[in-house]
Amino acid sequence: MSYPPANPPMKYSLLAGKEVSTWSDLWKHECEVMMLAGQPLAKRNEIFDEPGKGMKFKRGDAAVAHLRLEVERYAALKRAAGG
Repeated sequence: MSYPPANPPMKYSLLAGKEVSTWSDLWKHECEVMMLAGQPLAKRNEIFDEPGKGMKFKRGDAAVAHLRLEVERYAALKRAAGG
């Protein structure tokens, strides 16, 4: 099997609003957002803000602010879709 495969699997992305390759950066982002959205708020804040090792420490304030917005947008899209 070649990597990436010639015809990678496709999945529907709520954030993109269309099917995307499971090998794409769009799908990677969606998986990260889904994981974060599934965490209780306290745990999510810990993942983002833990001193010395949270996402804010590793990626910076702007990246975490963007992810927080994406988690909120994902949750709203999921609610609107009946999920």
